[in-house]
Amino acid sequence: MKKIALSFLVLVSISSFSQQEKTVSVEKNYNNWGWNDVYVAKNKYISLAVVPEAAGRILEYNLGDVPSLWVNPKLLGKSFGTSDEVKMNEWRNFGGYRLVPLPIENSSINKFGKKSKRWPPPVVIGDAPYKVSIGENEEGKKTIEVQSGVQELPVPFFFGKEKIFLYPDKIDEKIKYNRSLYIEPNSSLVYINHTLKNVGDNAIKKGLMISSQHVSWSDSKLQDGQNFSAFIPFSEELKLPSGEQFEISATPKQRWNFINRNRFKIDKNNPEHVKKYFNQGINWKGEVAPGIYEVEYDYNAMAGLQIISSKSWICYVNKITNTAFVKIMEPYDASKEYDHGINMAIFCSGLETGYLETEVKTPLYTLQPKESFSYKEIQGAAKIESSPILDVNLGGIITKRLHLNNDNFINGSYGIFTEGEALLFFLDKKGKKIKEIFISKVNPFKPLMLKREMLELSNISTIKLIIRKENSKEYVLDYLDIKRL
Repeated sequence: MKKIALSFLVLVSISSFSQQEKTVSVEKNYNNWGWNDVYVAKNKYISLAVVPEAAGRILEYNLGDVPSLWVNPKLLGKSFGTSDEVKMNEWRNFGGYRLVPLPIENSSINKFGKKSKRWPPPVVIGDAPYKVSIGENEEGKKTIEVQSGVQELPVPFFFGKEKIFLYPDKIDEKIKYNRSLYIEPNSSLVYINHTLKNVGDNAIKKGLMISSQHVSWSDSKLQDGQNFSAFIPFSEELKLPSGEQFEISATPKQRWNFINRNRFKIDKNNPEHVKKYFNQGINWKGEVAPGIYEVEYDYNAMAGLQIISSKSWICYVNKITNTAFVKIMEPYDASKEYDHGINMAIFCSGLETGYLETEVKTPLYTLQPKESFSYKEIQGAAKIESSPILDVNLGGIITKRLHLNNDNFINGSYGIFTEGEALLFFLDKKGKKIKEIFISKVNPFKPLMLKREMLELSNISTIKLIIRKENSKEYVLDYLDIKRL
């Protein structure tokens, strides 16, 4: 019997190990994209795909069958070299999750030999193939590791008037990028660590813009961009260097000209056209809840909202499927320098089939030769009842805060990142737990709509909504301070 029991335990261990091994796999022609080797991480809730030939970009992050990322159909299966001799119309924008080294303004040189901006951004970091491998972190979880080639800066600039490339006299900077990620089992959480290293001989000041290009239409023929939004928290105390709360990166005249040139002809003598199109866009929804700004996608408003996020998250929502995808970033640090003074932006792109982009900017770091900086990020996804998004933490997403109705019921609405249990903790004024009540089992596929009758306990001071994972780790998703009511 002991031998049988031992054999059973060995088989269970081997089975568990095999399941862990299969968390990350290398797939041929994944999704019929046309690339040979795609690195795929999956669990019961999410799927994530990294494409080495598409600059190591993440081109899939799905909750079930709901995608968050836009993929450029024109570049499926394609790969490009490392040459930075590219013109403005040659941007190899595969879509998905990408990065750009900051500041962009010193990435190239102009006809006077001065540092300047170039678009497309540097190719080795942004467009060229990456090395990708399967690794393992300190906790024994399988990781996907990506590594760029060495990006030399400044890069050549195409001078259209003379139809020639202008080249820098010397290379001032050499940088290399690494990313490590893993997905958490039984949850929608993805843990990402970015590293940018100075591999040159000079001290440099560098950061990263990390952005996701999101699906923005259910069907391009419908142009139903109003169903796809991004939400970002802000504070009146955090202003841009201009003194403004936020800035839109296109003027009414620029918007008018863009539509007239790229979409359809509009008439400046037609009052209806002027009213409808001579503006910065009606998709900048403004403050839709206290301290929360919303941007809806608009194909004809190719511009961005630049703002300082007051909390360390930004959220994209598909309102048709009520699915939210969140980035939890390092919090804004006013003591550090940021490119143009901002840490986040939301951009509506009119390129290709169009996409809504959520952009995050790291601080700018001074790096001596061989020095690097790291930047941590967590992504999560969950089904929600409704929007706007009010707040985010590792427990999940808050769409309606914990509150007491007149009928003495405790209410709230949430999206959950992890499989586990939702509980209510009732605490006294000293923070001691008086009572614990089980609410329901939870997971990322089900929004949590809470409605529970209030306990008749005179010494309750605080109510906490707790998400308890299978490993008994607990997160405070929301709380209600009774003594303030």
